Amino acid sequence: MPPLTLAILLATGCTDPTKKYALDPRELVSNGLSEKTAREAAPFGDDMVRYLMGQTRELGDSFVLAVDFLPGGFAPKMDTLGDVEALLVIMRDFPALKIVVEGHTDNAGDPDKNRKLSQWRADWVRQFLLERGIDSGRVEAAGLGDSDPIADNATQRGREKNRRLVVRVIDFDGKPLNVRLGSPKKAGRDGASGPPAN
Repeated sequence: MPPLTLAILLATGCTDPTKKYALDPRELVSNGLSEKTAREAAPFGDDMVRYLMGQTRELGDSFVLAVDFLPGGFAPKMDTLGDVEALLVIMRDFPALKIVVEGHTDNAGDPDKNRKLSQWRADWVRQFLLERGIDSGRVEAAGLGDSDPIADNATQRGREKNRRLVVRVIDFDGKPLNVRLGSPKKAGRDGASGPPAN
């Protein structure tokens, strides 16, 4: 199956159970795409599985879910659940995996409402996993609101990047990771832990 076809199938939630995570950005580069474009085309599941298998451990322990929500809503658009479905398969395939789903918003509007909205969105993903048999002790949800921007909230593009769901690995081999919620303030296995600095 060509890599781009697999990417489309994963994005639409259709997976081949014998070849779940076959897309490799290097294959896309060899087919003529730039490395940046190829990396962006690699589905969530591929990057997370590479991390769990130890191939890209240095890249970090967090992965952005590509899920779209209606403005102000907490339930995702149903045609954007490919990454959430891939996460479900990964959780089943890696039974020791424990995660935190972080919800993030931009800074438009009331900060308290943004925090609640981000919590509802993270809770939605958690509930999706629990309803499909994942043990509740393996999935936490945290709403961080607009407290951890990764882009400039002064631009539309920046606000879009800041509205995101992040899956953060907290344990996958019986050795809990010492991580902090939020993007730049995380630590590895031997790093400090605790809440992000404000």
